Amino acid sequence: MLRLLKCECIKLKRSKFLLIGMLGTLIVPLLVCVRAVTNYLSDPGNVISVFTLYDNALMFLMLLSGPIVLTIMGAWIISREYTDGTLKNIFAIPVSRVTFLCGKLLFFAMLIFLFMLISWLEILVSALLCSCFIPVEQITIPSFLFFLIKMLFGGILLCATQTPFIYLTIRSKGFVAPLIAIAAVSLINVVLSNSGIAGFYPWSASYLLVMGRLSGSGCTKESSFIIILVMSILAVAASLFRFKKEEVR
Repeated sequence: MLRLLKCECIKLKRSKFLLIGMLGTLIVPLLVCVRAVTNYLSDPGNVISVFTLYDNALMFLMLLSGPIVLTIMGAWIISREYTDGTLKNIFAIPVSRVTFLCGKLLFFAMLIFLFMLISWLEILVSALLCSCFIPVEQITIPSFLFFLIKMLFGGILLCATQTPFIYLTIRSKGFVAPLIAIAAVSLINVVLSNSGIAGFYPWSASYLLVMGRLSGSGCTKESSFIIILVMSILAVAASLFRFKKEEVR
């Protein structure tokens, strides 16, 4: 498994795809901070707080920008093995298909946590820099640690809600199907963001769970967890089953 993870790191390093993906994710915290500063400069009554910065960043990362960027990353990690024709060589060595795909999924999960940690760190640095020139509330170690836990929890839920797109990539062997699917999912996220049924929609529910805002969605915390967990298990099982039956030519 460690060798598989090392191989994935080498592939990303050579393609510079990781750098592109990180830039795509990091633009969200940057824009959130810029917007907060702009609002304060136009009206000093719009106080900047660490909670607001992280809240807005998590909303975009989990409902819109994050899923899209991560779906592209996940689709690329899987589909390149088909487009480059490397599966034939990989399966010639003593590595089972289940182990190979599990390595891909584990590496993808590591990327998700990396993006969330870097996003958390970017807001932390931005808030500290802004506080040197304008007032920023809640700049305390407990506040940053609180949102570090939130970011990591969000990373776990993002891992779970990304699994259906991994299956679509294996099924279609390309980018088109997962990209169309995530575009539709993100659009529905926007529509359901303030809806009473958002807690039943896994991708919206993940954000509500992280921020503790399920009370107004008409869905209990346990129900949302079960929905996300069942969807993730089914998607992973379907991916493994499909990949084991795949004919490599």
